[in-house]
Amino acid sequence: MKFYAPYPVYAKRAKGGHLWDLDGNDYVDYMLCFGPMILGHGHPKVLEAIRKQMDRDGTVIFGPPHELEVRMAERLKRIFPFADLVRFTNSGLEATLHAIRIAQGVKRRFKIAKFEGAYHGSYDEVLVSLTPAVADAGPADAPKALSGSLSTTPAELANTVVLPLNDLDACNQILRAHRDEIAALVIEPVQRGFLVADPEFLKGLRETTRDLGILLVFDEIMSGFRMEKLGAYQNLVGVEPDLMTLGKIIGGGFPCGAFLGTAETMDAVNPVTRPPSERVFHGGTFNGHPTVLAAGLATLDVLEEPGTYPYLNRISDQLRDGLNNLFEDLRLPGQAIGPGSTFNIVFAKGPMRNYRDAAKADKKLRQLFDYGMLARGIHFHPDKPWYTCTAHTAEDVERTLTAAEDVLRKMA
Repeated sequence: MKFYAPYPVYAKRAKGGHLWDLDGNDYVDYMLCFGPMILGHGHPKVLEAIRKQMDRDGTVIFGPPHELEVRMAERLKRIFPFADLVRFTNSGLEATLHAIRIAQGVKRRFKIAKFEGAYHGSYDEVLVSLTPAVADAGPADAPKALSGSLSTTPAELANTVVLPLNDLDACNQILRAHRDEIAALVIEPVQRGFLVADPEFLKGLRETTRDLGILLVFDEIMSGFRMEKLGAYQNLVGVEPDLMTLGKIIGGGFPCGAFLGTAETMDAVNPVTRPPSERVFHGGTFNGHPTVLAAGLATLDVLEEPGTYPYLNRISDQLRDGLNNLFEDLRLPGQAIGPGSTFNIVFAKGPMRNYRDAAKADKKLRQLFDYGMLARGIHFHPDKPWYTCTAHTAEDVERTLTAAEDVLRKMA
């Protein structure tokens, strides 16, 4: 993930919304470690919380349960009212892995449904149809399951049902055809940070999965806390899943993940109510790490301050709108699209509703834009979404748009 040709920028240090490379070059940073640094690098309240935890507790980790696990769980339950119980992991990958395992254990079924082009972590079961060649992927309303890694087994391909985003009729037909085999449908409500699931589409999926006895899993690892207000996309549209996964931001810059669910669903991992033979196993030495949760709680504290989201939304809109104005003024087929404080840049016209729409984008134009911006001190990962943070300033946005205008004029 970190690599791009001929070699990526190697970081030396970072502060706020900026990053410096090994040669001392200053960049405005829109990678932000692929999204977690929503407060920017080195936020003083997060650093203070880390130091206090280590000084207070005398260690960075205990082994047995501790207070911060309960405090973070209570905080997440307040933000996501559907959830009765919370468990922690060390990454978003682990969170989706365990949510799927719980669904398979509860339902005693072993197929899962996922969406074409969606990313849920780097394990084989969900790497199916990650970036498939459209020419090989079958009909748009009935995508084929294609391997996303040389390690994908025939069994994993057979047990993964691939769906088209924002096509409810097609999804319903596919899900009903596998109604007795699918344990869970897992979806990024904002796929890859910019392809937004229509509210009515999500509501329809909720009805269908409930009717068919399929557990609905929302992967809000990227969209969690990056929408227009505290919470995730589900809070905006009022659709509640059976399970959800979080990561990135709740660790405050450290590795962290969580899966949340209803009491009925989460009981599958309960060592009090279930013997080992009737339980889905979940464990991990570093789950619920005290230093990680201290940083995460401090991050949520700042996000809950009244002025945080209005400012973040304003900065994000200025940048996104400024880029779109440049595309329009220079008559280039580009658009900056995505909700809240995350968006992607796609060199294609028309609405972007699913993977196949995005796959039509001109990759050569995107590459010219990406490398031109990197050369002008704007840092992000080529061909991936941009993220804004509360440390970005109007001056940062102006610098970015000036660089973008220079690059785009040469491309026009």
